[in-house]
Order: sequence, then structure tokens, then C-alpha cells
Amino acid sequence: MNNLGANIRARRHELGITQEQLSNNTGLSINYISRLEVGTANNVSAKTLSHIAEVLKTSMDKLMHGSTDEAEMGFYQKKLWQALNKMDEKQAEQVSKNVLGLLNINKK
Repeated sequence: MNNLGANIRARRHELGITQEQLSNNTGLSINYISRLEVGTANNVSAKTLSHIAEVLKTSMDKLMHGSTDEAEMGFYQKKLWQALNKMDEKQAEQVSKNVLGLLNINKK
């Protein structure tokens, strides 16, 4: 499985989305989603990748290159990371700002 495919699958699992749901929300076939995840789909267009990223509430960069390794996180840090990843970007940004404010780190 290539990095892109592994990252799509991991993000889909984080959100509890099935291949069928991703297919329905992107308009891509389940077969294509499956081929992407196992690395047998070639020449993924930027438009297609952008649409997948939008549905998975992440960036194209994170799908292509991965993100923070949850295996190195503590229990509560991992729970917070997972909760933030399930939120839309605006909500996650506000929660992050609030948490940093509580820690008195959010000084501009």
C-alpha cells in the first residue's frame, strides 16, 4: 500500500467512514476508492485528491505525506488529536485556540 492509499484509509478509519460512504460523498466508485487505498490506482488528479481531502476533512498534503504519528502520543493527547481531526477546520481551530488560551501559550 502506498503512502497516499494508506493515509486515505487511515483518515477514513479515524472518521468512521466506510469506502461506500466515501464513494457516495465523492462521486468516485467504490472500486476506485479501493484501488487508491491499495495503491493500484495510477495518476490521481489534483481535483480528485482535493475532493477526497475535503470529504475527509483534511488537506491534500496530509493525504500525500501523512500527519503526526499517533503511536508516539500519550493516551489523552491521542484522544484530543482524534477529537480535533473529527471536527471541521473552523471548529478545530477555535478549540485549539481555547486550549492554548487555557495553557497561556496563545500570546501573539
